[in-house]
Amino acid sequence: MRHVPRALAAAVIPLAVIASSAADANATPSISSAPSAAFVLNTETGKFNGATETGPQERDGLSASVPSLQVLSRPGTGAVLAGMTLASSPTKQERAAWAANSHFVDLSWPDLGGAYEVYKNDRLVAATAGHSMRDTHVKPGSVIDYQITGKTGTWGLTVTVPKGSDTETLEATAAQAETQAKKYTKTAVVWRSFIRQKWAYVPGKYKKLSGCTYASGYKYAGDNRGFSSKVDGPSYRAKLKGVVYWTKSSYDLFPSTGKSRVYSTKTGKLVATKHASAKKIDFRTKTRFDGKTRAVHADIEATDPFCKYGGIGAFYDARLARNGDFYVSGKYKQAPDNEMYIYGYTSGTKHSTKTVHRSKMGSIKCLYKGACELGTLSNNGGY
Repeated sequence: MRHVPRALAAAVIPLAVIASSAADANATPSISSAPSAAFVLNTETGKFNGATETGPQERDGLSASVPSLQVLSRPGTGAVLAGMTLASSPTKQERAAWAANSHFVDLSWPDLGGAYEVYKNDRLVAATAGHSMRDTHVKPGSVIDYQITGKTGTWGLTVTVPKGSDTETLEATAAQAETQAKKYTKTAVVWRSFIRQKWAYVPGKYKKLSGCTYASGYKYAGDNRGFSSKVDGPSYRAKLKGVVYWTKSSYDLFPSTGKSRVYSTKTGKLVATKHASAKKIDFRTKTRFDGKTRAVHADIEATDPFCKYGGIGAFYDARLARNGDFYVSGKYKQAPDNEMYIYGYTSGTKHSTKTVHRSKMGSIKCLYKGACELGTLSNNGGY
């Protein structure tokens, strides 16, 4: 399999957020209808700046115990709860954040130019040319999923709207999130590429182009299955399991490939068996251990051992948080079928399951041709 060009990856862009009331749900606000945000993230520093030099300041002692939430204050505005999971991303274009009290939600994302559409719980609610906005139609105690889409990418933020605006309520909300976060001891990310069909064929006319030893007159065994969220067990052509731990700095990777089997189409007899190399399947961390968040990168490349060209190709960058927040972006070849899951472990084998990506094969030709259209991998939220 040829390397998937990193230059073709969509730029990772943080997500702005705007909410709307049920009465406004079917309307598409104009750019001018989006109120201005007072709490705006400085994506250069990863911290919030105010409209003046006396911008919001972090309350003493809170950030040491809460992995991704801070209580901020600003003269004339009062206190807010701020979600900082993406704010500390090592890549500036990934940085986004939210600040909320019981009356509003302020959202910020990088200023990359162009216009953005803002979705609230999957409903289009606003359009803006800016890189921040305020949503005043919020319900105290609710959890809102926001998504921003632009020409360069998509970002998402999950916002917890506090039940009150006093500092005690804000800190209690943050402490509750910390209690939830402490339940996770490790997080596993699993990617699998598999052939849904029982058999796969390489037409004789593609034998030279694909470099396949066996073409016309032969068939390759597929995995003969659909999507599966099981951590282990389902058949696959290529698999990568990466694990980060929240109580120690080490991480683990488990790359593997399925055994390729070739049969005669005439007799049905097994002709050849071989394992594809897993040397180009890799998972690694990109940030130092702090017990709160971790940035990771993965590459999945595997070529059928009986074919020189084509093959499986994918890469992704992810930001994982101990409290269950995540952001994933990347690219993948649209063959064969692909699936990606995140598992948050609380103890032993007990875990939560989040489906991050599922895609059916676009064209089986991608498996034996060097060129293949790439799909975009993008998801965020909680696991």
